[in-house]
Amino acid sequence: MSEGLVLYGIALLDGVETTALAADTSVVSVRDLGAVAAPAPYQRQHPDERDLERHAAVLSTVAERFAVAPAPVGTVFRDRAALVRWMELHYHALHETLAYLDGRTVARVHIVKRDPASTIEGAALAARAADVLKHLRAQAAAMVPLKTEQLTGIVLSGAFLVERDKWGAFTSAVGSAGAAHADLDIRMTGPWPPYDFVRLDLGG
Repeated sequence: MSEGLVLYGIALLDGVETTALAADTSVVSVRDLGAVAAPAPYQRQHPDERDLERHAAVLSTVAERFAVAPAPVGTVFRDRAALVRWMELHYHALHETLAYLDGRTVARVHIVKRDPASTIEGAALAARAADVLKHLRAQAAAMVPLKTEQLTGIVLSGAFLVERDKWGAFTSAVGSAGAAHADLDIRMTGPWPPYDFVRLDLGG
């Protein structure tokens, strides 16, 4: 069985020279892009909980310093040369994506019905939640809606791409929205790497 390289993500290094961005990883550089990778068997991957945690931990570490485009968990290239070819082929798209993400991070906001016994109808509650997300959208560079989960009580969720230097203001806006809507429990998590805003093209 040959040894390949598992890809965690692509970072915008912007002239920064480095050999590693997270523990037990190395960087494969193509101009100002750096692939965060580690040795792995070149075979079909079946990620378990530990792999998921490791993937998330590596990306969180990298995202603290650099714009990063996350790769799907378990993405393995045959060897360094194959990874370099893929980066060269997709260089311009990767660079454009990372330039857009540079200086930004992600918040996820989940809006939950505060009182399960409330008689407020679902449609009315969803409309209020949508108004909250619309207000928060004005505080962010971009937003993507996430799923609604009636069984868990989540009315509406969204992921927001936020300027790093406006993170405090966005957090305050979430708090103000919660104070203004007593019937909604507005929960924010983050900062996150931009999982919700990037889909790497692994073809070619």
